[in-house]
Amino acid sequence: MRMGIWDNAFKLPVQPEVTAAEKKLLDALAEKVVRRKMGDMAAMALESTRPIHNLGAQSIVFLSPMLSMVLKKEEVDRYAKILENSKAVSYLIERLEADPGKKT
Repeated sequence: MRMGIWDNAFKLPVQPEVTAAEKKLLDALAEKVVRRKMGDMAAMALESTRPIHNLGAQSIVFLSPMLSMVLKKEEVDRYAKILENSKAVSYLIERLEADPGKKT
């Protein structure tokens, strides 16, 4: 069997499952956003920018010296890692949309 150079050209890496620590961080973030009645807006923004989440993660890495004035460096790195993982972003969107006080 011959392997061509195009065999792996368009394959996307398999995203890891969301860890318990990441879920805890995302749950806390979602709770803060939902408490401010911004859950639907944040979910829509995350969903509509899904194709460029990797760029956002790289922007967080670029801005980490300034962000570390507000957040701990470990938190900044965790948010960048989470933004690169599409499964983690999907989990956050689910948590933002799961507002217990929302009337449908």
